[in-house]
Amino acid sequence: MQKELVDEKLILAKIANGDQLSFGILFNFYRNKVYGYALAILQEDAAAEEIVQDVFIKLWVKRTHLVQIENFGGFLRTTARNETLNALKKATVEQRNILKAHQGTSDVDLATENEIQFKETKKLLESAIEKLPPQQKLIYRLCHIDGLKQTDVANKLNLSPLTVKTHLRDAVKSIKNFLITQDQIKVIPLLLFFIK
Repeated sequence: MQKELVDEKLILAKIANGDQLSFGILFNFYRNKVYGYALAILQEDAAAEEIVQDVFIKLWVKRTHLVQIENFGGFLRTTARNETLNALKKATVEQRNILKAHQGTSDVDLATENEIQFKETKKLLESAIEKLPPQQKLIYRLCHIDGLKQTDVANKLNLSPLTVKTHLRDAVKSIKNFLITQDQIKVIPLLLFFIK
């Protein structure tokens, strides 16, 4: 499967003008990426499919703004992340309510616990990133945190695309290994796809 959509700017311009055929091309090209992000976090087919629908409905509703987007891949990743996190929060609230009903736990206790856990998780990821060699750290931040395409990072750093890809692969592997040693393997999908 090709990594970039051919004539993406032209397709986005056509979609902005209401071209449903072009929207279908965009949908078919990106749907599996959005589905993969959502499935990695939500661990449920139906929920991941719902995220795909929500993301692309949102794109169609706001289609007139698509021509202004410089990095559509980064924009789509952010939209998918936000929709998935919203679904995750909703599921967490529902789970909390069930627990509260059985244990009598207060909202304040659960909110405090979640905030502490979030801060610890973010701190753990930052520790993993800081342990990377300088070049890997820079490339990881540019690709996964700033949302730049690997080709853009290669141009920006005056490196070959293969070098960027190799550094990024090694960085992700190092982060995973670090998290495994910290007994945090369950948070890896969330950290790698959605932490900002």
